[in-house]
This record gives sequence, structure tokens and C-alpha cells, in this order.
Amino acid sequence: LQTAWSAIEDGGYTRELLHQDKTKEDLGGKVGVFVGVMYEEYQLFGAEQTLMGNPTGLLNSPSSIANRVSYFFDFHGPSLAIDTMCSSSITAIHLACESLKSGESNYAIAGGVNVSIHPNKYRILSNGKFISAKGKCESFGEGGEGYIPGEGVGAVLLRPLSKAKAD
Repeated sequence: LQTAWSAIEDGGYTRELLHQDKTKEDLGGKVGVFVGVMYEEYQLFGAEQTLMGNPTGLLNSPSSIANRVSYFFDFHGPSLAIDTMCSSSITAIHLACESLKSGESNYAIAGGVNVSIHPNKYRILSNGKFISAKGKCESFGEGGEGYIPGEGVGAVLLRPLSKAKAD
């Protein structure tokens, strides 16, 4: 939510400005939210707590990432969480561009989030021999034997070029 807010501000827009492209058919706020996400392991903390005698249920729904942004800003465009593994963020940007081209959205917020919150991610990567023993990424280079996972969140606010220039 904070990153989406920053993308809007960095683009020179406000919540109110994003709602101004109104027609008789829509309410304004035709803004799509497209979020690439993977490694959905938050609920493992609940399972661990339950096994230790502290029954805990944790919801883990990646759609809540995109939907929380759409709800907070009162956006009326598509709101999607996309998991295509390593290509999730670029796929989110692609789908956002397609939504703009088709007119489904007047603006789009697109990006991704990858947060390493549970050691299970590293167990899986280590067991599959995906992690670099050298401590640096060189997955596809000569002699490459793995990568080092990173964390991050990023978002961009997209608008068709002609409309962005007019704005």
C-alpha cells in the first residue's frame, strides 16, 4: 500500500486525480492494480504455533495485496495478484500495459513484492540446489551454479503516453 501510494505521488498524481477520468458508464477511478508475488509462506507461522500448542490461523491470500490497494484508493479497474514465479513482476507490468491498451484501465499500478519471511524458502532452494555456494548470482553465466535470493517491493504508475503527456 505504501509503495503504491509512493508510485502515485512520484508520478505527480493524487487519489483524487486518478478518479477524474469519468464517463457515463463508469464511476471514475478506472485504475488497474497488477502485483507479481511468489513465496506465499506466511501461513507456516500459524501451523508452527498450532503445533506448539498455540492454535493460530493465518490467512495467506496473495490477492489481498492487490485488493487492499484497490479498496483503499476506491479503484474500479482490474485487481490481480500474479504468480508466474521469477517472471511475476514483469508479467504484472505486461498485463497492466494490455489493460491500458484495451481501455479497460485509464491508469495502472504494476509491480511486485518478494519478501523472505520464513526459512522454508531457503530450505526449498537449498534442497533443489538453486542457491549459489559462491555467495553471488551467476545463474546463467559460465561456471554459474546458482543465485542468491533477494527481497524487495516496487511499483510503477502507468498511463498511455498520449494521456501522460496531456496530463
